[in-house]
Amino acid sequence: MIVLSKLFTVFILPPGCFIIVLLFLVIFLPRKKKFFPILVLLFLYLLSTQPVSDLLLKPLENAYPPLSPEFKKDWPQAIVILGNGTVIGSPEAGAAGQDTLTSDAMKRAVYAFSLRDTFDVPFVFSGGKVFEYNQESEALTAGRLFVSLGLPFERLIMETASRNTWENARETAKLGIEKAVLVTSAYHVKRSVYCFNRNGISVIAAPTDYKCDRGRKYDFFSFTPRMNELYNSWLALHEYVGLLVYRVIYR
Repeated sequence: MIVLSKLFTVFILPPGCFIIVLLFLVIFLPRKKKFFPILVLLFLYLLSTQPVSDLLLKPLENAYPPLSPEFKKDWPQAIVILGNGTVIGSPEAGAAGQDTLTSDAMKRAVYAFSLRDTFDVPFVFSGGKVFEYNQESEALTAGRLFVSLGLPFERLIMETASRNTWENARETAKLGIEKAVLVTSAYHVKRSVYCFNRNGISVIAAPTDYKCDRGRKYDFFSFTPRMNELYNSWLALHEYVGLLVYRVIYR
């Protein structure tokens, strides 16, 4: 019964339902018109499966190892945490108009907070507003979270001007920081390290927010289309495009 319910969910919701529609379209279309729908069908299906999303995402997540407990505690000048969006006016935030971090940004912040006793240095949360929707800057939202968790306000530096990863690095460099522990999602580390190094900051990566399972064998459901795998594939492709664009634009 559990297997049937899972299969029902897979194919009644996107992307499975889109794949079923495309499959019927391919079956009933004239032969001369099948090529493009078949291409879209294969592309959508493959990107929605775990083996393919792992193939795309794991090289990014494995580019840098987790932060070692043997790392020199007196080396960094700061712990730098990169933002990843906010939820505007989230009801659980309490006061009207207050925002919360998205789930990925929250994972970065919580992991950074776990390092508070390991490194006796300031926390720099880097993130402003990409677009103006009358929201808080991401750094201010994160700062409120850190204080609520118990981090002393005097250990916080909220960098509110940056709008992308390159600007995260550029604005952090303006603070006079030359050596830092860099906290971001594992899939995002490679592009982040590139940006910080190019802006004159030596960093030790502290990846978190891993998306790919480790130590699990693929089974039947690994090859069924799922939205979270499609999202993981999108994340990976976004990073590969970002790496290419940054190397062209920000030389």
